[in-house]
Amino acid sequence: MLKINLEPLLHDVKGKKRKQRYNVAKAFFDEHTENMADSIEDMAYVCQLPNAQRRLVTYPVVGNWVLNEMGFFVPKTEHQRRVLPALRNIASETRFNNSHTEDFYGRRDEYNASWDELNGLMLSNPEESMDFHKFLLDITQRASTDMREVMQKPDFDEESYTIDLGHGLLSPFGHFDFITHGFENSVQQSNAAPLNLTVMVVDDEHPDAWYKRMISVGFAEREGQKGYFHDCESALAALEAGQYDVILTDLELGKGKMSGVDFIEKAYQIQKGKGLVPRISAFSYNQQALKAACDRYPHYDVHGVEPRVFQQLNLNNKSGFTAMHFRNDVESAVRRYQ
Repeated sequence: MLKINLEPLLHDVKGKKRKQRYNVAKAFFDEHTENMADSIEDMAYVCQLPNAQRRLVTYPVVGNWVLNEMGFFVPKTEHQRRVLPALRNIASETRFNNSHTEDFYGRRDEYNASWDELNGLMLSNPEESMDFHKFLLDITQRASTDMREVMQKPDFDEESYTIDLGHGLLSPFGHFDFITHGFENSVQQSNAAPLNLTVMVVDDEHPDAWYKRMISVGFAEREGQKGYFHDCESALAALEAGQYDVILTDLELGKGKMSGVDFIEKAYQIQKGKGLVPRISAFSYNQQALKAACDRYPHYDVHGVEPRVFQQLNLNNKSGFTAMHFRNDVESAVRRYQ
């Protein structure tokens, strides 16, 4: 059935450039969200396609399967009824924002903000939310079992697959159950309780939006203390007067303004002067700026010297940044550097 269902799309993308193929495929799967395969064995057809076509359709085909399976989840509480549509929305977008086509996906900031919103909602009731993680994990595990059974059949023709069935499908399935892994990590590490850590965000564009995302996943607010700043100068003044446990700064704060790289050093000295453990990280859309900052302030111990930052900066590109992953990194830093 899958081969027949994909024929119109595969015909339409022939001869088109990669970006055009992506646009055609996205339009096709925006219209067709239903499951297109009869079984894992039927779904294995995508592993027989030429590389260009396989990269285009694998995640949407697997995503449609996952969305169909999610239709069997029956919410038991009002909280679960609130979480389910948010989870489906993320799963739907994950069909296009994935390792095969993420360079063409034009809504990554919106996607990541929705992801933080979902995780904040799940953290508000971790016990009832854990059912969703277990459900997605079960989908992946069943898919893995079915794949192995297909590959063990006597008539299985391994040579007919461009990429082996297991590797070709299991990784995309894992991409979908990964949606709730950040939530699961927090549950395991801290029982998903709100963090007793105040946070400062420094960014010349929309620091309030970033700050709200931090609060949504469990960072604390101190009454009467501002948590977000448009420039490093005002942030340093607030740091001298207040108490912030975690600091996140952009690296490029505008012409004539102190850079985030210089701010890290000054913020570190202020925190040390107060007897606090500095927990400082940075993010940016500029990959070169992130690399330069990482070279200046390695995130790991060098000859016993305490690092200026707790996270590897070149992993903090804003295009893929989420507050939930940041929370997990903060929790790891707290355990390592008390």
